[in-house]
Amino acid sequence: MLLTCPSCETIFRVASQDLNVDGQTVRCSVCSHVWFAVPPRIGSISPKKSKRVTSGGLKGLRVLLMTLLLLGALAGGVVHQRVVVTAYLPDLIPGFDLLGMTIRANIDKLEVIGLKAAHTGDTLRLSGSLRNNSDFDAHAADLLVTVAATDGTIINEQMVMPDDRIIKAGGSTPFFLQLNVEKTDEAAVTVVPIAKRITR
Repeated sequence: MLLTCPSCETIFRVASQDLNVDGQTVRCSVCSHVWFAVPPRIGSISPKKSKRVTSGGLKGLRVLLMTLLLLGALAGGVVHQRVVVTAYLPDLIPGFDLLGMTIRANIDKLEVIGLKAAHTGDTLRLSGSLRNNSDFDAHAADLLVTVAATDGTIINEQMVMPDDRIIKAGGSTPFFLQLNVEKTDEAAVTVVPIAKRITR
């Protein structure tokens, strides 16, 4: 260990075992100054170790900040893609609804296929399927069925829900509806997906 005289600042190299554990009185061989010298404690932290502790603390802080940034980015992605996320985890819909973030079916990726109409008396039976053209599972949209005359007059209009609320990627779900419509060969039937708010 190094021992420095507090009077003349001469530095002496002394073996730590030469000093009592509790310290002892020593005399400077240069200026004859006497003082009480204490050997360093085993548990004391040297300046180098102290720097390591500080840099370790900074490293821990960096890890914490990076974790918080990643969690923030993940939360932002979930919010931005909430329509897709809730198609896989529908139990999250009430949480988004509570936060004022509505969930609506992405009608750009939905298509009505296989539409069939059968007229018996004054009853029109419609059937078909709603196909999901997306690469991800999707919410099924409600369908607006409109029966109109050739002059554009609406004879009957009604909403129908497909059988399934979630449509697998590339899959489809059937729908069926009966309407009271006077038999006419001139009526036009349209079925359009509606992007209305989805609730659980």
